[in-house]
Amino acid sequence: MNRGMTPATDSDAARLRQAIADTLARHLPQADLSRFAPEARLNEDLALDSIMLLQLLVHLELEHGLAIPEEAVIGEELRRVDDLVARLGQWQREAAL
Repeated sequence: MNRGMTPATDSDAARLRQAIADTLARHLPQADLSRFAPEARLNEDLALDSIMLLQLLVHLELEHGLAIPEEAVIGEELRRVDDLVARLGQWQREAAL
């Protein structure tokens, strides 16, 4: 996990991981879900390019009600599933303030 990312609680992390997996299966079937795991690399393991990652974020926001600030996506270092989980958790906590 990248420095500066606040990890979500275990239950939040599990819920976010499941939301990611469900969204990938439903909307991005070309992703390699056989390799889905917390440490799976989004590009190298799951075969997500930058456009697919953006699509994933949009679907997570629309279908799961997750707060994802537009400016936060640009330049993010999201390499692994748990990097995304941590960032999503952080964004949800910031949105609740």
